[in-house]
Amino acid sequence: MQRFLLAALPLMLAACSTIDQSTLGHFVSQTVQPGMPMEQALVRMQAEGFYCNTGSGGDAVISCTRAYERLVRKDCVERVDLVRSATAAKTLGAVDVLEVKCPK
Repeated sequence: MQRFLLAALPLMLAACSTIDQSTLGHFVSQTVQPGMPMEQALVRMQAEGFYCNTGSGGDAVISCTRAYERLVRKDCVERVDLVRSATAAKTLGAVDVLEVKCPK
């Protein structure tokens, strides 16, 4: 029985560190929504551990990233683009959850 548990341990650890893109999308949609002030969206994303590259402050798209730590393999990067509203620059117009990038 002990040998079985030792053999199964790597499989269990690998299963715990898989990426679920839909979970990230759901999490982001609960955190920020189009129509909210851009400044509030940035504060919420940063409070959740994302780094948002605000650049000059007037960019139409602000890229936010966060490391997704895995036990067995190298960390992945979760990526979200916050898009300013075309009609109100201080308002979040859209949220694009991009594919999680993991090193091979």
